[in-house]
Amino acid sequence: MARRMADPEYKRLQESRLDELQILPVNDLATRLQRGRPADEWPPYVSAEHDLEKARIIVLIPRPEPRPRLKVGSGMFSLEDDHPSAERLARVLEAVDLQPRHVMPWHAYPWRDAGRHTHEQLDAGARPLRQLIDLLPRVKAIVAHGEESAYVANRLSSPDIAGTLLRDRGIHVFAARSTSPSAWSGDDATTESALRTVREVYRQAMVHARLRPLEENGKRRR
Repeated sequence: MARRMADPEYKRLQESRLDELQILPVNDLATRLQRGRPADEWPPYVSAEHDLEKARIIVLIPRPEPRPRLKVGSGMFSLEDDHPSAERLARVLEAVDLQPRHVMPWHAYPWRDAGRHTHEQLDAGARPLRQLIDLLPRVKAIVAHGEESAYVANRLSSPDIAGTLLRDRGIHVFAARSTSPSAWSGDDATTESALRTVREVYRQAMVHARLRPLEENGKRRR
């Protein structure tokens, strides 16, 4: 399903579950990242539909939405959020049969900030990503949406941030199209072609993470 956060009852349920054991350490990390920052820059918490012990793939998108623009959002990080980008991504995961428990969503720059990020900001975002990976024992892939996410994910190969972490853990970075609405402004044929490409990126990430995706024809990839 998609956009379930539009349902007030579902949203309240997710808000009540933010301290459940399968997501609490991730949300504790978000709390630590809040310290010393203005309230409107706080990182959103991650919804409890995700599970740190079972997550195989990190879904990395550039940034949280600035608070003034959260008129239709949930205020937390969920693939069930009530906006087109989340819906598009949820549909992709549904098409390849990638379950929420096997995914951990995160932001390349986890603090709310409008505009394109500097390299210094993205370098700052790489360190929390390293901390997140330390919480996820089974992660084997990062799907990085857009140039900024790919930059941050690949910074984990830098000795000053994560050393040989990716190599030691067997984690591979897969680049995918940005989730930004501006990246999806083409006609229907162009959009469908791009969606097929993104679905294939996720299939490759799933295979690397030892999950069996659904093909375009609905059959299970071996």
